[in-house]
Amino acid sequence: MMARWQRGGRRFAALGALLAAVSCGCALAGGDGLRVADGPVAVVTDVDGGASIHRSGRAHAVAALDPLERSDQLWLQAHAHVELVFFLGNGRVFSLSGPGRFAVRADEAVGLDAGARIAVRDLAQAWRGLRIAPGPVGRASVALRGAPGERLELRSPMGAQLDAPLDELRWDQPHGPRPESWTYAVRVIDSRGAIVFSTSTRATVAALPEQLPWAREQTYLWTVEASADDGRHAVAAAEFRIVDAATQERIRALRRAVEQARDERHGAGATAEDVLLAMALAQAGLRSEAQRAWRTVALARPAFAYLASTSQ
Repeated sequence: MMARWQRGGRRFAALGALLAAVSCGCALAGGDGLRVADGPVAVVTDVDGGASIHRSGRAHAVAALDPLERSDQLWLQAHAHVELVFFLGNGRVFSLSGPGRFAVRADEAVGLDAGARIAVRDLAQAWRGLRIAPGPVGRASVALRGAPGERLELRSPMGAQLDAPLDELRWDQPHGPRPESWTYAVRVIDSRGAIVFSTSTRATVAALPEQLPWAREQTYLWTVEASADDGRHAVAAAEFRIVDAATQERIRALRRAVEQARDERHGAGATAEDVLLAMALAQAGLRSEAQRAWRTVALARPAFAYLASTSQ
C-alpha cells in the first residue's frame, strides 16, 4: 500500500510540469492550440494489460496519469491497451494496442513493430485553449474522502467554487460517530469581516439561505465551534470563494466537450476528456468538483481504481 502511494505521489509531482490550466484568467485565453512547456508532452489517460515505459535505459510499468516525454518508448504486451493525450498542436488522443513497441514524439506516438496498432482522434475545440506550464497537481486533489478523525473536520465548501447554488455547509463530528451529543455554532464571514450567516445546530450540516448574495472572487471564511455535552470543545475554520466568470465559462465549455466525447463514443462511461476535466478542475482549485470528477473516472476505468479505494 505504501509503495503504491509513493508511486502515485511521484506521478502527481511529475504532472505538475504538465497541466496548469484554468487556474487563472490568462490560462483560460483561447489560442491556436494547446501549449506545452519543456518536459512532458503527453499523459496516460488509461491502461489495461501489461505495458511498460522505457526511458534513458530504465523501464517501469505504465500507470494511469503517467507523464510521457519525447523519446520515451512504450512496450505493450499482447492484448494490452494504453490511451495517451498529446497536448502540442490541436491536441489528440492516441489509443495504442499491443503487442508492439511505440515511440513517443513531440505530438504523436508511432509504431515501431508490425503488430503495433494505433487509433487517433482529435480533441474538441474547447480543449485547445489550455496552456501547459509548471504547476502542482497535489495529492489532495484526488483524495476523495478521509475517514472521520479525532479533530473537527470541515468538508465543504472549501477552496474555489463554481457559481452553482451554495446550499449547505458540511463537516464531520469530532472523534467519529460516537453517541455523545454535540452542538455546533456556525458562522460565515465575508472579506470585510461582516457575518453573512450564522446558526446553531446539532447536525453536521447547515442549510444556507438561497438569497445569500455571494460575490465572485471574494474569499469567505466559515467557522464551526463544537461543544459536547461532556464539556469538550473543538473549533475549525475554512475558506471558499466563487471563481471568476471567465473560469466558470471555461469549465462549462470543458464539460460540454466531455458530454460531446461521450456521445461520439456511444455513451462511454468515461473518456480521455473525463480525465482531462478532472485534472483541469483540480488545477483550478475546484476541489469538490474535482473529487466528483475523479470518482466518475475511478468507477469507470479500472486503471484509476486506486482513487476509489481512498474513499470511505
